[in-house]
Amino acid sequence: MSSSINDPKENSETDEAAYAKMMEMQRKAFEAQFGSLEDMGFEDKTKELNEESESEDESEQEQEEEQSGSGSEYENGSDDQFSGFSDSSDNEQNDINKKSKNAVESGPKVIKFNGPSDIFVVPSKKEQKMLRSGKTLKHTTSNSNNDDEQNDSDEDENLERENLQNDLELQQFLRESHLLASLNSANSKSESGASLTLQSMNNDSIAYQDDVVMGKARARTLEMRLNRLSKINGHDKKINRLEKMPIQTRKGMVNKHIKRIEKYEQEAADGGIVLSKVKKGQFRKIEHTYKRDIERRIGTSIKKKDEIRNTKRKRGLKVNSIGRSTRNGLVISSQEIARVNGVDKRSSKGRSKPHHRHRR
Repeated sequence: MSSSINDPKENSETDEAAYAKMMEMQRKAFEAQFGSLEDMGFEDKTKELNEESESEDESEQEQEEEQSGSGSEYENGSDDQFSGFSDSSDNEQNDINKKSKNAVESGPKVIKFNGPSDIFVVPSKKEQKMLRSGKTLKHTTSNSNNDDEQNDSDEDENLERENLQNDLELQQFLRESHLLASLNSANSKSESGASLTLQSMNNDSIAYQDDVVMGKARARTLEMRLNRLSKINGHDKKINRLEKMPIQTRKGMVNKHIKRIEKYEQEAADGGIVLSKVKKGQFRKIEHTYKRDIERRIGTSIKKKDEIRNTKRKRGLKVNSIGRSTRNGLVISSQEIARVNGVDKRSSKGRSKPHHRHRR
C-alpha cells in the first residue's frame, strides 16, 4: 500500500529530473555550436540554478537516509529507473554532439553586432546654430535638401543658357559658312583669309570665333551681320539700294547670273541632288554669288517682275455678299433688299414722297 501511495511523488520527481536532463543537453549543444554565454559577455544564470538544485538534492538525500527502509527501497527502485533513463539520454546526447560537430566542420558562423559607435562626431557650425535656435536636425536635412534642389535648378538654368548660346553660334556659323567655302577656292594660288581660317579650324581644339576669321572673309561676315541687324530695325530700303552703274551693264550681269543659276540647277538635277526651294522671283545663291558679291550690283531679284507679279496677282472669286455679320446676327439694309428684288430707286423714291399742295 505504501508503494501505491508514493506513486505520484515518484512521477513528479522523475519528470523534473528528465526536464533538467533535457535542459542540460540543450545547453551543451548550444555551447558546442556557438560557445558559452560567458565568452559572449553574458551571465550564465543556469549555473546558479544548478548549484541551488544540487544543494537541495543533497539535503533531500540526507533526509531520505534518515527515513525507514521502505524509503531506501523506494530510492533503490527510483535509482534503477533513473539509471535506465540516463542510458537513453546519453545516447541522445551523443547523437546531438555528433550533429553539432558536423555543423561546426561544415563552415564557420559569423555573428556581427552592429551597434552605435562610441566615436564622437563634432557637429558643424550650421548644426550648432540650428540647435541653439530650437530647431531639430530634421530642419537641417530639409534645408539641405532645399539647397540641393536650388543648386540643381541653377545648374539646369546654366545648362539651358549655354545650349542657347551654342545654338546661336551654330546658326551664325551656318549663315557665314558659305562665305568661307566660296572664298576658299582651290583655283586661287595665293592663300586668302578664308583658307587660313579653315586651316586653323582643322584643329579640334580651336573653335569658330570672330577673332579667327581673317582677311576678306572677316569684312564680309561683319557686313552681313550689320545688314541683318539693320533689316530687323526696318531699314530695308537703305540696305537694298544698288550701286550706280549703266543699265545695259546691269542687264548683262543679270542675264549671265541667271544662266549660271540654270547651269547649276541642271547639274544638280543630273547628279540626283535635291536643292532647297527658293522664294518665287529671287535668285538662287550659288558660289559665284558670295565670291563676286554680285548682290551688291544686281540685287536679289528683278524689281520689275516683282511689281508685275504683285499687281497681277490672282485673287479669289468675286462674290456679291449681302449684309454684314455682327454679334447680334446678320444685318441687312433696305438698299440691299431693294437691290436683290430689282426695285427701281426712282420709282421707290417717287412713291415714298407724294407731292402735297398747300392751300392759302
